[in-house]
Amino acid sequence: MSIPLTFAETYPGGRILLMLGQHQVGAVFPPCGEGQHRHPFVWRFWLNGSSTVAKEGRAKTELAAKNAILSEARDWIRIAGLE
Repeated sequence: MSIPLTFAETYPGGRILLMLGQHQVGAVFPPCGEGQHRHPFVWRFWLNGSSTVAKEGRAKTELAAKNAILSEARDWIRIAGLE
């Protein structure tokens, strides 16, 4: 059984949600504000419950941010024994 991980853009140019089925488990945030940061895309992976699991990072591109958050999600799924 494969756990469905998909991306959903909230609005054009806005954050991109990482969905685990119908649940939001993370997001990729596009560059915003003034100045150029070397890694302008921010990603954040979270799971809420009795204890919150959260990891975050920065990436140079949207694709790199998506790959990083997918890696975290897949690691969590594997460690949880769901796949």
